Amino acid sequence: MSVFTRRWFPGLLLALLMALFMGCGQEPAPPGTAVVQTNRPVSTEPGQIQLSNPKVTLAEPNMVQFEVNYRFTKGKPEKYYLCEISFPGTQNHAVKPMDSRELKPEGVIKDGIVLFKPPVKTFEIRVSEADSPQNGYKIISNVIGGPVE
Repeated sequence: MSVFTRRWFPGLLLALLMALFMGCGQEPAPPGTAVVQTNRPVSTEPGQIQLSNPKVTLAEPNMVQFEVNYRFTKGKPEKYYLCEISFPGTQNHAVKPMDSRELKPEGVIKDGIVLFKPPVKTFEIRVSEADSPQNGYKIISNVIGGPVE
């Protein structure tokens, strides 16, 4: 190997390796390809949900399971939602955040809650809606309650 190749070979090898690694990223879209945004328009009107047939069951001394039927009576599931369950007279309160993909025009919301401080005897459930969670939620359902089974 000549003096010239011994001196430039390591630098050349390093440059080739760098070029190889830098080229290992995502390929850009071919020229002329349009980028389509898949966001759908969201209604500015608030939705309205009717809650019915709630069932809250004590599963363990400090855990309850709940389910409630829901039906959109105005609007459709296209925003962010918060199902809140509280237990009057106690410090227990829980929320189940949901986005539009998790809801249908009607269905059942189910979840389990670990109680902060048992026991609980009664419950209340409501659903709120927001265009964006950072902008705050507004109640859009009836408040439904009953005894914990």
